Amino acid sequence: MEFTAGSAQVVVCAHCQTVVARSGATFEAHGKIGRIVPTDSPLQLGAEGRYARTGYRIIGHLQKDHGAGPWDEWYVEFDDGRTGWISESEGAFHLLFEAGVEEGLPLEGLAPGERLRLRNRAWVIEERGHGRVVSAEGQLPSDVDPTEDSWYVDATGPKGTFLTLDFGTRAQDPEVFTGEALKLEQLGIAASQLRPRAQRVELKQARCTNCNGPLELRAPDKSLRVACPYCGALLDVSQGRLSFLRLLEKPSETPLIPLGAKGTLDGTEWLCIGYLVRSCTVEGVRYPWEEYLLYHPARGFTWLMHSNGHWVFLKPMAAGDVQLVPGVAAFYDRRRYKAFQQVTAVTEAVLGEFYWEVTAGERAKATEYVAPPYSVNVDATEDEVTYTHGEYLAPGVVKDAFGLKESLPKPQGIAPSEPNPHKAGMASTFKWTLMWLLGLFVLAGFFTVRADNRKVLEEAVTVPADAQPGTPTAMHFSEPFELPKRGNMEVEVSSAALDNDWLGIQGDLVNQDTGEVVGFYEELSYYSGTDSDGSWSEGSHSGSTKLSPLPPGKYVLRTTASFDPGPARPRAFNVTLTHDSPNGSWFCVAFILLLVGPAWALFRSHGFETQRWAESNLADSD
Repeated sequence: MEFTAGSAQVVVCAHCQTVVARSGATFEAHGKIGRIVPTDSPLQLGAEGRYARTGYRIIGHLQKDHGAGPWDEWYVEFDDGRTGWISESEGAFHLLFEAGVEEGLPLEGLAPGERLRLRNRAWVIEERGHGRVVSAEGQLPSDVDPTEDSWYVDATGPKGTFLTLDFGTRAQDPEVFTGEALKLEQLGIAASQLRPRAQRVELKQARCTNCNGPLELRAPDKSLRVACPYCGALLDVSQGRLSFLRLLEKPSETPLIPLGAKGTLDGTEWLCIGYLVRSCTVEGVRYPWEEYLLYHPARGFTWLMHSNGHWVFLKPMAAGDVQLVPGVAAFYDRRRYKAFQQVTAVTEAVLGEFYWEVTAGERAKATEYVAPPYSVNVDATEDEVTYTHGEYLAPGVVKDAFGLKESLPKPQGIAPSEPNPHKAGMASTFKWTLMWLLGLFVLAGFFTVRADNRKVLEEAVTVPADAQPGTPTAMHFSEPFELPKRGNMEVEVSSAALDNDWLGIQGDLVNQDTGEVVGFYEELSYYSGTDSDGSWSEGSHSGSTKLSPLPPGKYVLRTTASFDPGPARPRAFNVTLTHDSPNGSWFCVAFILLLVGPAWALFRSHGFETQRWAESNLADSD
């Protein structure tokens, strides 16, 4: 026996598995521990790596089990004297360092999905579980007891940070370990020091223990459960061999993506190894969907979900990377995801291989937050919560990715994370409308600057006191005036002396060269008084109108006044003619026509969103 690490207090005999502890200069045998079971871990004792520019060496190895197969934890000692642990979970590695004891923190109340603040950082609890040490090798920092069932809580923080609370057999005061999630290459271990991955070759061509049907396991080193496609038997694989658990109801539908099919998504070739049928019931109506488990040796597991012809590619994510207001919104990667729905998801049928102890009847609270075409999905059970980031895929993308010969079902209805097909068109419409509006304003400015806007006549007219309304006695002729070019005409009529009366002006512009007459009529009225509510007034002392463009030439304005017959009195008004004035009517018509396109695009886009959110059961929570 040899202690080579200064931090080690226990060493496991490589020959007889006796646990030997040292206390000063004395040594004690503390019984025997199980021998390490070969797993798919690439790590091994003695391997040397480098992290944050500091070298380290793996000096100890524990295997723990919670009843569903062992997982590996590796004890490491750094060149600078620090120690830590590398833990493995479903192909992921976490390097953790001891951070003391959190006194007063109870195990009770630390439920998956809950948030806590510890060591000046916010964490999200992903798992609460327990297990015992079943085997060990090498040098370890403390004694191991295979009879103890220890509790732990795992949590994640932002940017890959990781937290483990080790309660042991206590109800509070856990040991705190903090660190981060790393990829295998980030451990800094040379490829020559990595162990060839163990292969359960005997399971690749196994037979169902219930019906003796041939089974082809596609990820035998990762799978814990296999559902037989022939008889529906659920088989356990955690101990390296198949053992019958129970019969399940076989899926009523054939998977659209066959088990064993390979497809490229997100730049990775995935292997389809599992198929689930899950459902939820809302107001007495069952809503089923399908989930396909995809596997890649380096990237691990991911999911492809299908519902009513819609597909979503789901990638695992750390809960700590998401800021969550439960039932309201999620914030991830500078994007806000609005809560869409929350249901109880039930697993109905199982086919293929799975990395957890799957079984029919499993229930989880599933919550979906959407920012089309993306989504954040939270599945929570009593012991664990998992977060996935989804991206909506068109059926054609899935068909091409897996090389499927048959066409996939056409989408029905609107999926929660389906991108709004009118949104991109709306953006383009608004862009082009803005450009046309700018052009319209430039054109209007050009015509305004180019217009003469010249007053060609200002006439003060007095109607004689004895004149009769609408007769030649109320008629007046102006002096001739010249229009040098073709242009429109703006007519302004005003009568400052008008009081509780009205005055109508019939005007005629007579072209002296051609005799052509262009007429107009403008009526002025102004009334005022007082009543129980105070003073009031209505009408106006002035009015204006625009005439169509007139050809050049010499003109005379003829006006004829109309009014109420009454006591004889003179009536006076003013007439002003402005030639070639800016005319905004065409601008208004063009402006309105240009707004029709954006209005229609906005209407279609809003209609799509209204139809989408009509299916939400959390839409009112925002």
